[in-house]
Amino acid sequence: MINILLNLYNFHEKWCFETLKDILKEEYSVLVIPFSFNDDWMKNDNEWQTAYNPITGKYYKDIVIPFLSYGIKAENINWINYFNDTKDSSKYKINNSDIIFFTGGLPDQMMDRLKEFKIIEDIENYKGIVMGSSAGAMVQVAQYHITPDKDYDSFSYNEGLNMITDFDIEVHYKETSIQKESIKKVLKEKSRRIYAMKDKGGIIINGEKITILGDVTLFDI
Repeated sequence: MINILLNLYNFHEKWCFETLKDILKEEYSVLVIPFSFNDDWMKNDNEWQTAYNPITGKYYKDIVIPFLSYGIKAENINWINYFNDTKDSSKYKINNSDIIFFTGGLPDQMMDRLKEFKIIEDIENYKGIVMGSSAGAMVQVAQYHITPDKDYDSFSYNEGLNMITDFDIEVHYKETSIQKESIKKVLKEKSRRIYAMKDKGGIIINGEKITILGDVTLFDI
């Protein structure tokens, strides 16, 4: 498995393209798992289509265009629809993809829905590439933290996928006092390093090898 941690849907830009073009092959198939939505944002399939329909979906192009930049065909980009797909159809899609992509949003909601669909084991045993932006990066960390922001009132530790166990990440790093306090707290309480990724920053984990993309700061004890 290769893990790719990002902030935004901007991974076709020059700060990372030259590195990722050797990883994201044009013949690959992608499975997008947009499970990070708030129940208040999306309540049914009509609202899901408004967000992700290939013709008029609000977020469709933002997510798909970066993959097209690597030569991946639109017809090879598939989705798990929370309202229409089943546990079995989701497992089938996972097993027939080369790349899993987790969208941004709410990481705890994403984990709840992955558990509901009973696909965590399938994802943790996946042999391909697992990518994600923001919340989609956070859930790849076995125990990730949430820094207070517009969506979350308080700091918390949360259970992610059992993939990355030796470091944590701070996404959308803007060097704010709240972010710096969260980083200090994790360093003190968990005694492990943190990579703080600015919006043009990312990380590739391939076995024991870690590759930094763009603007990332390492904090360590």
